[in-house]
Amino acid sequence: GAAPAATETREFPAGSYIIRMDQPYARIADALLDHQYWSPNDPQKTPYDDTGWSFPENFAVQTVRVTDVKVLDVPMTRVTDVNPVGGVSGAGAVAMINHNGDNALATLRYRFKDADMQAAEEPFESNGQKFNRGSFIIRGVAQADLDKATKELGLKAYSGAAPSVKTHPIRAARVALMHTWISTQTEGWWRLGFDNVGVPYDYISTQDLARTPDLKSKYDVIVFGPAGGTPEQIVEGMPMWRNPMPWKVTPETPNITTFAQTDDIRPGMGLTGLANLRSFVERGGVLITCDNTADFAVQFGFARGVSQNQPPRLHVVGSLLRTKLVDETSPIVYGIIDNLSVFSKTGESFNISNTLGGRGGGRGGAGGGARATGRGLPDDPDFVTGFPALDPKNQAAVLPSVQPWQASPILDDQLRNPLNIIPPEQRPRVPLRFSEQGDLLQSGLLDGTDVAQHPVVVDAPYEKGHVVLFANNPIYRGMTIGSYFLVFNTILNFDNLNAGRKLDAR
Repeated sequence: GAAPAATETREFPAGSYIIRMDQPYARIADALLDHQYWSPNDPQKTPYDDTGWSFPENFAVQTVRVTDVKVLDVPMTRVTDVNPVGGVSGAGAVAMINHNGDNALATLRYRFKDADMQAAEEPFESNGQKFNRGSFIIRGVAQADLDKATKELGLKAYSGAAPSVKTHPIRAARVALMHTWISTQTEGWWRLGFDNVGVPYDYISTQDLARTPDLKSKYDVIVFGPAGGTPEQIVEGMPMWRNPMPWKVTPETPNITTFAQTDDIRPGMGLTGLANLRSFVERGGVLITCDNTADFAVQFGFARGVSQNQPPRLHVVGSLLRTKLVDETSPIVYGIIDNLSVFSKTGESFNISNTLGGRGGGRGGAGGGARATGRGLPDDPDFVTGFPALDPKNQAAVLPSVQPWQASPILDDQLRNPLNIIPPEQRPRVPLRFSEQGDLLQSGLLDGTDVAQHPVVVDAPYEKGHVVLFANNPIYRGMTIGSYFLVFNTILNFDNLNAGRKLDAR
């Protein structure tokens, strides 16, 4: 006979939420809380819109489908409003808040923008409480004021002695959100996300770059979310023939908002704006890019050692793909859970290299057991014709295996002419990558393998500043709450993004 079905017993703590399926709205819960999959063999090859929107994956919240009807016998109280418990407990020289990726932490930083807030660069414990890397250590805020704010925001703060852990400042950075005039729909969700969290910003266009030579005196971070246009169009703008095309409040157009106006939407940033943006980063500014603006950063040389991964066969349509932490010491991933699902529009990913114009991670990691050289067909001997075969025992040392999220190491013969070798402190750093193929798709449509294990987020130093590139869209349609803090971490730690970094020796 058939083998008995596997069973699993799990214990859930008091306070867990139960969404009952014995109700008329159960199908809505199914649609929002479960996973969606679109077959690559579906006759409708390219769906109209996103194919994956599972809310728990988007919110970095764990949900479990329970088929045992006994769960309905558990004593429960109907939830009419969700009010997370917050406030300050204890007494001491500092207040400490665990960094768990809660967007309210960014709200708190700007609510007390003049306070001394430090990020712990390593995990620590205090009075029996465990704190993740990146946790807030706060001074200079009256306990009554902090208690009121944390209760409102649902944050738990603990007062006690200052921990003996390395820290760096968490800044209330001066932020500009930049848009093109080609399209503002997708980046508009970034504005809404910043507004909802309470992170203030100036809203500027690419045209403003040309009019602002000293961007660094005004801003610490320029956020260039997914905007309209190709990299060339972002610089060149739209065709300039015929008449200007204004976007302004006039008697004929009284309902246009006044916070973004121009006499002519056609010009882009131009070469002057491009030079001003480059100067901003060179002098210590941080440029955040995503999707097509990450393409812009790569194409115009803002992200040295970074290239777009271009798989020969890949089909992704608005899906949720699993990620893995690569470098937990990077401030960009403070508080971010391992295995976070991120929204991917078409399967974008990166390669990195330690040389200009070089390619990134090789074939060694993706196949799990591929040969170090990666040459030839599966049954071919692993050596170059006419040269001595490599000793299998020493092969890894001669030609080390490189994972898809890694850069190939610098070899001795490259150092004979090191012109294109990027200095160690300027090389790209990968905090987050895509998961292995078998665990990659969480919701939506995925057909193809060549995005697995490739970088999702890259921190590319550029002189004194940094360019941070997102292959995913971390702030998308108000849904991707779990990945918002990838952006907010970058902002709050803008002048300490090198924290925890280990440099190559050559």
